[in-house]
Amino acid sequence: MNTGNNLHYKFKAENFPQTDLNNYHPVDGVEIKLLDGCNRSCSFCVNEDYSGKDWNLVDIERFNKSFADWVNSSEEQEKPAIVYGTGGEPLIAMDTMDAIFSPVAALGLASRIVTNGTLLTKPRIQRMKSIGITGIKVTYNTTDGDRLAQLMGGSKPGDEKRILDNIANAKAAGFWVFVRIGVGQHNFDEIVEIYRLLSEIRVDVIQLKPWIPSGFAAKNQDELALSPRGLQDVFSHFVAELYDEIHAEGAPELTVSCYPPAREMGLIVKDCANIGKMYCEPSGATYVCNFSSEALGNWYAEEGGLLKCVANRRVLYKKMMDRHGVTSCPARYNWGKPSAVLSPFENFTSSSTQANKVT
Repeated sequence: MNTGNNLHYKFKAENFPQTDLNNYHPVDGVEIKLLDGCNRSCSFCVNEDYSGKDWNLVDIERFNKSFADWVNSSEEQEKPAIVYGTGGEPLIAMDTMDAIFSPVAALGLASRIVTNGTLLTKPRIQRMKSIGITGIKVTYNTTDGDRLAQLMGGSKPGDEKRILDNIANAKAAGFWVFVRIGVGQHNFDEIVEIYRLLSEIRVDVIQLKPWIPSGFAAKNQDELALSPRGLQDVFSHFVAELYDEIHAEGAPELTVSCYPPAREMGLIVKDCANIGKMYCEPSGATYVCNFSSEALGNWYAEEGGLLKCVANRRVLYKKMMDRHGVTSCPARYNWGKPSAVLSPFENFTSSSTQANKVT
């Protein structure tokens, strides 16, 4: 297990580059969707959640049991180094977060919460510190209030500044802060400015990520996504405009996710964003990632748990992956055509779980 400063190694962009992913990469983490509910309704959400949706909180006791079985197994050699929490909006469910992540912190493992940033208040920041969470990932897409109102249903006046201030407060509190900029039609003319604002805050990692057509983002793809040629132009302009700043000493680490052509411009690229972790739904369904259809089983201990999901992943890996990652990932529409889709879902889940996600 990793302790001390090594807790941050999973967050560092220098460890992100991935190629030839058809060669086996062991799993080293798990992402748990803490709830479906959210306080906003974003047109770019890769889920199909919306403001006011049933919270559908994860079963804490079941997850902790399944996770402990994995960690404590004397036979399984692949072990977690990090646990990610996502949603919905995790900051709605602080008690659930506490119950899941306090045991993770006690094991000396890294952890990160993914948030839209609107609820990242100082009291919540301090509570996450006391829980032992080590990193925060925030999406920040525009400095323009009118644009944000169009993108984020339920947004409040001033959210664009509020989120930026909350990011600064999280960094000041000592979190490893990772900020994702979703690149699309709405903000391609802003990403240079956004990079500079985040650089002033001295966030640790800035990620540029073209929209993945999944969930709401798939339904709104025509108004969100740039063409492959458009993305190429945007990234080329970004590098030309910021070359000296990107490479300056002390600058935030910069990475591009799910867009391998950016490597041609000298950028660090993470071909496949989720390959090192398994993604767990509150229903028990476990997937190779949250963007794709490839299922690994059910994380409920009584149905095999995370231990069985790890074993299933080893068996299925070669069938699910090619050199750029998960074969069915819809992100490939940003730069090419996806390979044939494998849906092994029916092989490893109960009938009740099969109904949860159509493949």
